[in-house]
Amino acid sequence: MKDFFQSTRFKIIVCIFALVFGIMIYAAVSGNNIIFPRSVLETLAQPFVTAGKAVSDWTDETIDTLVNAQKYKAENEQLKEMLTDMYGQILEKERTDSENEQYRSILGIAELHGDYKWSPPCSVTARNAGDIFGGFTIDRGRADGISLYDPVFTSVGLVGTVSEISDHYAVVKTVLSPDVNVGVMTAGSKTVGITENDAEYAAAGYCLMSYVSKGGDIKPGDAVITSGSSVFPEDVVFGTVKSVFSDANGLTKHAVIQPAEDVFKVTKVFVITGFEGQDE
Repeated sequence: MKDFFQSTRFKIIVCIFALVFGIMIYAAVSGNNIIFPRSVLETLAQPFVTAGKAVSDWTDETIDTLVNAQKYKAENEQLKEMLTDMYGQILEKERTDSENEQYRSILGIAELHGDYKWSPPCSVTARNAGDIFGGFTIDRGRADGISLYDPVFTSVGLVGTVSEISDHYAVVKTVLSPDVNVGVMTAGSKTVGITENDAEYAAAGYCLMSYVSKGGDIKPGDAVITSGSSVFPEDVVFGTVKSVFSDANGLTKHAVIQPAEDVFKVTKVFVITGFEGQDE
């Protein structure tokens, strides 16, 4: 700013302004009619008019901001509340739609298995730290009718079993865990076996089906379901056979199974809280 006042441009503007102002004073004092083109006056005065308008606009805006600050603040707060309420309604609708979709998916299973008792939909609230087998925690517990060792599943297939329980949450061990042994069989040939898992297969997302008879009719692509026990009901989808190989002793076979549900990605599950033959 200081450099501008010392510049040649500023001095020229001052000289022009002084000249015009001098002419106007002379005309007023002498009473003579001095002809000065209007266009020239307008051109010379334009910078001052523009500057004056800018100052006037800035002043009006500043005064409006100061006078109406509280009003604008209140309007902004009201707008924030409206947006928060709107977002809340959207999220609630998405949650409700998701639960309704799960209920519709489970309905088909319920029609086939009238003896099943269900928990409300459960949300996965945490992944169990250090559990390479995909264990997780859900937001339902004893207060929702869930008990220790109840089977956990989605509409796609079996996920695991409840391993720890409290009133309002439960810890789930998945079908990849060595601690979860499930009696399974192929859906077509009814070739039976039991899942025996380890870290190597779990790291790849697979289960190992063992104790399959040497002559058992089992091959890649076969669908695998639960064979039924006091812990897991029968005919629940488990997965698909990926490969088959003979045991070292040559007396039995093993099948590598890919579970129907990716236990590392589930966010919503159900718990079967009761079924015919449970705990017998």
